[in-house]
Amino acid sequence: MKELLSYVLSGKVRRRILKALLEIEKTPTILAKEIQTHQSTTSRALADLEKRGLVKCLTPKAKLSRLYSITEAGKKVIQKVNQIIKQ
Repeated sequence: MKELLSYVLSGKVRRRILKALLEIEKTPTILAKEIQTHQSTTSRALADLEKRGLVKCLTPKAKLSRLYSITEAGKKVIQKVNQIIKQ
């Protein structure tokens, strides 16, 4: 858990993605617009977050408009991150 906390804390884009996915599932394009970053940066961060089990692609076979959601592990990590940032 500490490694995941450190990983998310060290990346502003990763934190923003996890926070945005708390609301509802989203595509990389929607996330990129919402967090105001390039789509390629968002897609790369999503792939890394997925490898670590913090997000999940709900439509892995789709070529376009893949839909991502936050996992239970991702929710726990972002809640801890928010607590740390508020201190």
